Amino acid sequence: MPRYIAFLRAINVGGNRIIKMEHLRTAMTDAGFKGIATYIQSGNVLFDSTSTNVASLTKKLEKLLHTTYGFEVPVMLRTVAEMTTVIAQTPFPGIVPDKTLQIYVMFLSQTPPENAAALVASFQSPATTIHLMDREIYFLVRKELVQGPLDVSQLDKKLGIPGTVRNWATVNKVIAL
Repeated sequence: MPRYIAFLRAINVGGNRIIKMEHLRTAMTDAGFKGIATYIQSGNVLFDSTSTNVASLTKKLEKLLHTTYGFEVPVMLRTVAEMTTVIAQTPFPGIVPDKTLQIYVMFLSQTPPENAAALVASFQSPATTIHLMDREIYFLVRKELVQGPLDVSQLDKKLGIPGTVRNWATVNKVIAL
């Protein structure tokens, strides 16, 4: 049975759009999802399904979230095999994140349009190196050159595709689960 990882966008941020993971696991179980596990409150959900139709599973989960919580929650869904590739294809091999250097991955809900590479490149700066690969955008952030947290909220809006960002530690942890 395939295992999936769902990244939920913009929940439990700043006291808004609150979804308790324990409640989410119960709601998903009641909706027929199997083997549910969550990792931290930012909306990382692992589950098993006999379905291999990712689009259908995504819609089912988004509908469940809307019905249960009363607000839209975009879901970026990946198989465990896809996540293994996300980690293996990092454009920053051998770099170990620390207090001065961080790696983030933005998971997009779909493959971006052909003009996306140029748009993504326009967000690059001395503080941030960015690479687009398939449905993921990788960021290498030099913290000493950045004020505050990584803010890429305009990037997915300009692409016209929902996305959500996770740090490299979370990306590696969810695959380990």
